[in-house]
Amino acid sequence: MPVKQIQTNHLLLYRPDLTSSDEKTVLTQLVKKNFRDEAALIHWEEGLATLWERPALAFAEHAEAIAALKNILGWRSGETVGVDPLLEPAWREALQEAWLHQVERDVDPATGQGTGTWRLPPDMTQPRAAIVRHAFGLPSTMMKGHAFVLEEISSMVRPMSGCGEGDVQLLDCSGPRILAIGAGCALLARDAGLIRELARVRRHPPGGAACALGCSLLTGLPERLERRQELAMRYLTMRLAPVACHPANPASGRAWEQFCLRLHDGHARQGMEGFLQKVGIGCGSPVWFQPPGEHPPGLRRFLEQTLALPLYASLSDAACKRVINRVHRWMERTP
Repeated sequence: MPVKQIQTNHLLLYRPDLTSSDEKTVLTQLVKKNFRDEAALIHWEEGLATLWERPALAFAEHAEAIAALKNILGWRSGETVGVDPLLEPAWREALQEAWLHQVERDVDPATGQGTGTWRLPPDMTQPRAAIVRHAFGLPSTMMKGHAFVLEEISSMVRPMSGCGEGDVQLLDCSGPRILAIGAGCALLARDAGLIRELARVRRHPPGGAACALGCSLLTGLPERLERRQELAMRYLTMRLAPVACHPANPASGRAWEQFCLRLHDGHARQGMEGFLQKVGIGCGSPVWFQPPGEHPPGLRRFLEQTLALPLYASLSDAACKRVINRVHRWMERTP
């Protein structure tokens, strides 16, 4: 069933890719009055496993998923894990609860992709593991050179070139994600034995309604992604030079979780954001949270110069055209 296109005067920056079919699926599940539903859980995990061609295990909480990995892999408290500075807070909090120390590296100011070496204190060895994040649907180039790779695939949704090469894949199912089921996460790995061991220590899988919603989202995933791709291609026709530039669109492809413009300086970014907000178009930072700590140069420039535009499957053709027209109008007014 196609995603219902929303007609409203004010365009939101984020909106879930939900349909009436998704709603009906959740309501049907809720009628069962069972918080846990083993059949729905198996269906959700099998759907993810089929999509990524490897076993999957779903958790209700990120903290339990990381604790299970730490337990099965034999990591000790106090060991170091390398993380992307734009890593989702739920994963960061899970690492903290597991008593795993985090170190960061910078990001490419143009793409938000992690880059460079870890910023380690003088007396610290290289991280025991690294969480490599595919930022904003763009496959990372930093997958190699780590002892153990936890590959954050939440913005990718489905496999493509450059994805699925890590030892374990982390899928966040909360927040403004394409596969958002309200909360929880999933771990995937080609090592079926590892998934079996993780399943042995798991205590809290997602509830039945969340699993049913996940299955419904997977069923309509091709149509949702096709619509996002179509909208992104329209955005890519915008005339932005010399003040701004389009996001990367490599020949190998990317997932269009967001559409982010890069302005040439922070002043221009603030100017475009203010104008679009004033005319009723939601836009803003490409991340919904404030990255902790002191920001390295690349991250600081990325946050200052990057502006996300509305991109979701329910965005109508008219609304997309309106965004493009308003961006062009701001460009015409900018010296």
